[in-house]
Amino acid sequence: MTDTARYVEDALEAVHRLHETAEQLIYAHASEALLISAMTHYISVRHILTADAPSGATLGALARTEQFIVASADAYYRQLPDDAETSLKHAERTALFGNRLMALDGIGPATTNQLFERGIFTPEQLFAIPAHTLETLDLPAASLARVTSLHNAHQAKTPD
Repeated sequence: MTDTARYVEDALEAVHRLHETAEQLIYAHASEALLISAMTHYISVRHILTADAPSGATLGALARTEQFIVASADAYYRQLPDDAETSLKHAERTALFGNRLMALDGIGPATTNQLFERGIFTPEQLFAIPAHTLETLDLPAASLARVTSLHNAHQAKTPD
C-alpha cells in the first residue's frame, strides 16, 4: 500500500468514527464517555486533515464540528448536580474541550472556564462579539484585559 493510499484510508476511517460519535450526540443522550470519544475522534481527524493544507470549507466544517462537541459537553456538564462524580476533573475537561481557546495568546484555563460559563466555546465566538459589548461579559479585570487585547488585535488584522 502506498503512503497516499494509507493516508486516504486513515483519513476515511477517522472521519467515519467521528461521524458515528457526532451522530450519537445528535440522536442519543450525551454521556461523558461519548463526549470524550467524540472529541478524541475530532482531534484525530483534525490532525490527519490539517497535515495536508485543507480547504477553507474543510477548516470551517472542522470548526463547526468542534463547536458542536464543545457545546454538547457544556450542556452535559451543566445539567449534572454540583456533587456529581465524573471521570474527568475540571482541569481535564478544560484541557479536552477548551484547547482552541487556550491556544490564544494569554488565555489559560481560568479564562477559558470563565468564557465557557458565558457561553463562549471557540475563538470564532469570542471574536464575533462586538468590541463595545465585551465589558458585558462581566469577566474579572485581568481576564477582561486579556480578552479585550486579543479581540482588538484580531479585529485590527481582520478587515470588515
